[in-house]
Amino acid sequence: MRTSSFPNLLPVFFSLLYLLIGQSTVNAAQTSAGAVTRAYSHIDDVRTNKKGLCKVIRTSGDDEYSEAEERCPSGPSGWPVTMNSFDARVYVRFGRQEPNGGSVSDALNGAFADPHSVIEWRLLNGRPFAAIHRYYFGDQQALTIHRLNDNMTSCVAAVVNAERGHDANAEAVRIADEIVPTFRCASEKMIIVGHVAQNP
Repeated sequence: MRTSSFPNLLPVFFSLLYLLIGQSTVNAAQTSAGAVTRAYSHIDDVRTNKKGLCKVIRTSGDDEYSEAEERCPSGPSGWPVTMNSFDARVYVRFGRQEPNGGSVSDALNGAFADPHSVIEWRLLNGRPFAAIHRYYFGDQQALTIHRLNDNMTSCVAAVVNAERGHDANAEAVRIADEIVPTFRCASEKMIIVGHVAQNP
C-alpha cells in the first residue's frame, strides 16, 4: 500500500503561511507608522551675541529687571518659536505653553541658562511631534525634549543632563521617538535623566 506524504507536509505549509502573514503584518504596521525624520531650525546665538534672526515683539520692566519676548524663525509646519529673556535667563518655547505641562524653567530648575542656536525637530510623516533643544548653564549642559501637541501647545516631556561618558544626544532622540509621541503633558511627570540641573 502506498502512503501519501501530503499530510506530513501540512505542518510545514502552515508554518510558512504563518510566517508570511506575520511578516506582512509587520511590514504593514511599519508602513502605517511611517518613518521618523529630522529637521533643523535656527535662532539667535545668545552665547556669542549673534543676533538678527529673532525679532523683539514685547518688552517690560526697567534697567534692573527687564523682560523681552522675541519671535524667532518658525519650525516645520509653521510651529511658532518664541524666546523669552528675563533675569539672566533665556528660555525658548514652541507654540503655546501647555498650562498643566512642564516648562523649560521646571526642567532646568530655574537655572541661569542660554539656549543653543540650533533646534532639532522630530517629524513623523512630515509632521513635527517633538523638539530637542540644548541649554548651557555654568559648566553644565542639558537637553530638553518637548512634546508638540496637535493644538500647537507644547510641554517639556523630558530633560537629559549631559554627563561625561553618556551620549545625551542619543538618549534625547530615543526618548523623543519612543516616549514623547504618546506623552500626555497634563497628566504625566517629566522624565529626568542624570543629575538635575542646579543654579551655579
